[in-house]
Amino acid sequence: MLTYKLDEIPFSMPGSYLIITSRHTNGSNRLLYKTCSHQAVTTRGMPFEADNFFEIALVRDGVEIPYSWTAQPHRLDLLAEGGSLVTLAFSDPDTIGFETQNVNLRLLSCKGFATEFWPGSDTYCAVDWPARGYHLLRAGKGTELKITDASAYSGQSHIFNEKPRGIDFIGKRGAFRFTHYESKWEDPLPLMLDVLWDRELDYARWTRFLPVVPERYLQAAEQAWFLLWNSQVDPCGPLTRPAIYMSKFWMNNIWAWDNCFNALAIAEADPDLAWNQLLLFFDHQDPNGMIPDSVNDLEALYCFNKPPIYGWTIHKMVDKMGLKKSLPYLRQLYKPVSLLTEWWYNLRDFDGDGMPQYHHGNDSGWDNATAFDQGYPTEGADLAAHLVLQMEGLVFIADALGKRSSVKRWHKRAEKALARLLSKGTKDKHFFSPLDGKDEAPETQSLLNYIPMELGHRLPKDIRKALVTDLGPGGSFLTDYGLATEAINSPKYEPDGYWRGPIWAPSTYLIFDGLVDAGETQLARTIAERFCDMCVKDPGFWENYDALTGKGLRCPGYTWTASVFLLLAEWLANT
Repeated sequence: MLTYKLDEIPFSMPGSYLIITSRHTNGSNRLLYKTCSHQAVTTRGMPFEADNFFEIALVRDGVEIPYSWTAQPHRLDLLAEGGSLVTLAFSDPDTIGFETQNVNLRLLSCKGFATEFWPGSDTYCAVDWPARGYHLLRAGKGTELKITDASAYSGQSHIFNEKPRGIDFIGKRGAFRFTHYESKWEDPLPLMLDVLWDRELDYARWTRFLPVVPERYLQAAEQAWFLLWNSQVDPCGPLTRPAIYMSKFWMNNIWAWDNCFNALAIAEADPDLAWNQLLLFFDHQDPNGMIPDSVNDLEALYCFNKPPIYGWTIHKMVDKMGLKKSLPYLRQLYKPVSLLTEWWYNLRDFDGDGMPQYHHGNDSGWDNATAFDQGYPTEGADLAAHLVLQMEGLVFIADALGKRSSVKRWHKRAEKALARLLSKGTKDKHFFSPLDGKDEAPETQSLLNYIPMELGHRLPKDIRKALVTDLGPGGSFLTDYGLATEAINSPKYEPDGYWRGPIWAPSTYLIFDGLVDAGETQLARTIAERFCDMCVKDPGFWENYDALTGKGLRCPGYTWTASVFLLLAEWLANT
């Protein structure tokens, strides 16, 4: 059975917002029980993080003892000297049960609780106002709950006289539940053996669909596949559908292009879940066509947008799943994707030149890329390329749905957009991204201007050759680990500069896909192998990677990195 590190992937289960992690801000050696829900809001003046619940301690003869742990998809084991063992597992997305051997389990609150009460002789309830919910703690048969004052709380009493608590389960069985609603907990605690069996079966069903990858990538692929299982959350608030979060650490959102790569990776394993990653955003589409930048269980945010890669994604998903299985989803997506496409031309093309613009780097997904050092609005060459593929995707969908007039209309618009990009967005056989209304842009060495490689065979031969030369061995972007987002010889290159140097999954995959489409299979293979080798070298599937060392950076347990790894590894196994 797969094991993993709790500082790279938290212990959780599909559908749950609850996690147990070894990542702390206070340096504690205890595991931390918390939530990834955005409904836990830390406000100014709080001497604690609202999403932190309890630290987990082990106690023998009244004395706390140190422990280590082993995490598997279906269970978390805490181990201490003297044969002490605590096994924890999710009995449902809101409830974690445990059993102990030769030790007692103690929860130390990370905050104070203004209200506490006993719904039953074996149940303690604490109202967690900052997290907007209730902690229900339940003792199993033959187990006593002992509630004491504790010192883990970083502040002291507030105006409501909140008090931190230590909760000891003196005995062998218990469970803790977090719910947003006050409720009774009267059903018997399930046996741990039954819970472990259920979770193991759940995970076994998921692993049946693990993509075939080269043997050297199998262990990493298993972890990547597990991460996509583990990072799912149930519908809640603005999350109208089951979602795959980017991470259950601090990047606990779903963004409007990250979702596309996850959808591609799971399309054959769980078609409904895959299509829901796209449909979720269109549930929140504004009448003018705009969709949110990101969605979580608290809010949908519209301050920015993300690259319009839905047409490209849908086309590729149909290639994976087949047209017949895809048709019900295509019917739901045709009009929303059409409206989104029109939005870019109606509201983001101020000078009317047919080249829509970004108002911020966040709109591009490349938040701080050097291509935006010139300012805004920027007519991104990548944006124009995305829209060409988006309209070609609409041609495909319209044809599948029998909309003949729409096929002709979108085909004509796609051809016109491509011609406009090639005439207005290229110079010296390369793409550039000027300010709106300008015909020139300051020189930049950002990989952003190479994203139009995704157009593949559509590119003129001379431009394609120039891009391939720059992207290949001997060029300024390809390192031992893949494609840096800023040329490594650029004066603006930063090893941990977000989009100013590090290697990212989406840029890698879009360029890779374009190279394959253009027949540049050898370079595509080189990029795929180096990216996959990097993920194996520093496992954890990080948000991005140092382009020169391959070291993982920023948020670990990042699902679109896992998805791109799987997509590339599967391609390598099949070519």
